[in-house]
Amino acid sequence: MKIIHLLLGSLLILAACKKDNYLVNEGGTDRERIRKMSSYDFLKESKVLDTVVMLIDRAGMKDEINGDITFFPPTNAGVNNFLAQQTRALQRKYNNENLKFTLDSLTADSIKFFMRRHIFKGVIDKSALGYTKKSFVNINSEGNYFLLLEKYYIDVSGIRSTTNRIQIRRVFGLADEDVPDGTENKEPDFYAYVQTSEVRTATGMVHVLEANANLGFYIYREN
Repeated sequence: MKIIHLLLGSLLILAACKKDNYLVNEGGTDRERIRKMSSYDFLKESKVLDTVVMLIDRAGMKDEINGDITFFPPTNAGVNNFLAQQTRALQRKYNNENLKFTLDSLTADSIKFFMRRHIFKGVIDKSALGYTKKSFVNINSEGNYFLLLEKYYIDVSGIRSTTNRIQIRRVFGLADEDVPDGTENKEPDFYAYVQTSEVRTATGMVHVLEANANLGFYIYREN
């Protein structure tokens, strides 16, 4: 019975690691190798981040990404979500359903603007965060962001385990909880989660966002 419990415990730990770090081998080998790489080189190795790497190259941001910063890159899916949102905004603005917003629509300056929403000075890891919200400002010095830990539940063979995942929350105007009762919240906060956390490179820290986190935390609101 003790062996069974040990095996189930191991499965839970592995499941938690796999869920939290799908781009990093938790066995240690990849972590040791990545620790010697630049943040840019880590991004370049991942197939789910190749669109972000292309944008970094187009905007000439390689040195910036390799600085003493914490980067929350969106995945390819997150960039596509951003393009879809921008397309909707463009079509509505000009009342033309044939218009499309593509990667070619982005200038180097606009890439820098949206990408820098994901960049924060210094190294921010889980030890710097808690279960209550903590305010951060990105290197654009634009907007307000809350970073905090959230317990995440994992079920393996009917047994529940917990791990901590990072929530990043972009605040538009008032934070959701500060909007007065009875007042319509026209600018709800944007909530996103980190899928691969605490990737420590030779130059900084990378936390890869989940697939539905848009580039620039951009949301098109029709109202």
